[in-house]
Amino acid sequence: MPETLRPRERIRKQNDFTALYKKGKRYRGKYFILINHPNKLGFSRFAVVASKKTGSAVKRNRIKRRMRALFRRNKNHLIIPMDLIAIAKAGLSSAPCKDLEEEFLNAVDIITRKY
Repeated sequence: MPETLRPRERIRKQNDFTALYKKGKRYRGKYFILINHPNKLGFSRFAVVASKKTGSAVKRNRIKRRMRALFRRNKNHLIIPMDLIAIAKAGLSSAPCKDLEEEFLNAVDIITRKY
């Protein structure tokens, strides 16, 4: 599976965000909250939310880049096509890459077992 994040794999519409916030299940981790819900598109979609509480614009953009990279590299672990929103917590910008990847994979494993 290619390690790219195509435009169709991004959640952009407000209706999609609202539906996911209402219907989705939540995984609460140390660095982020992951909201997930299966979709019928045949591929997974992803979005990152980083509020001003997480830091300056530079830190927020770094957080979004890191989370998108995690999704790109590990989207093959999602057995069921899903919509995912990652809501960043304050400590994510300074988190070690190894810890972040471990938590993301753990979250994906827990999420896929539920469906």
